[in-house]
Amino acid sequence: MAAGLSVGALALLPLLNAAATQHWPDMPSRSVLAAQVEQESGWRERAVLKTSREYGAGLGQFTKAYRADGGVRFDAIREMAARHPELRGWGWANAFDPHYQLTAMVLKNRDNYRLIRWAEGEDRLAMMDAAYNSGFGSVLQRRRLCANMAACDPARWFGGLDKASGQSRRRQAGYGQSFADITNTHVRNVMVVRRAKYRPYFGEGIGSR
Repeated sequence: MAAGLSVGALALLPLLNAAATQHWPDMPSRSVLAAQVEQESGWRERAVLKTSREYGAGLGQFTKAYRADGGVRFDAIREMAARHPELRGWGWANAFDPHYQLTAMVLKNRDNYRLIRWAEGEDRLAMMDAAYNSGFGSVLQRRRLCANMAACDPARWFGGLDKASGQSRRRQAGYGQSFADITNTHVRNVMVVRRAKYRPYFGEGIGSR
């Protein structure tokens, strides 16, 4: 069951599983959530991403983004805490708290998944992950673009929405990729590269949804 899992994952997977059981008991594939934590932070509670335009904190890399003048463009922790009563008490003073971080990841993914009603199965989960990485609005934009492209199925991610992006194609300083490529890489890493080793922990078969 624990083959290939890091020490950090083994310590925190029970907390992630408990958060999913409490807040999203019918989540179709919890291995996606676990792979997402690995992608975001490598299961490091104090993980930080800091660039000139954003600061990301903790297991789920919830961010505070800045405008060119230094003002705050958006504050993900404040927005999540305001939206969900389960997160009241969470702020930047306790930003790295693993209970809040993992609960927030479950709730954010649940919210996005419920909005993606036009896709099913693995495609819906892949779009959920894309929304986690770059926002639900960017997934809607990809869907619109895909619908107007030849041989692009807007109900599919791989071979569908992954080909259609309105995000910048210019390589971004501090990231090494364009924003469009960052999202595509995120989804591929979560859904294809990282996820398989977490399936046994959650009792998921290869064909599970």
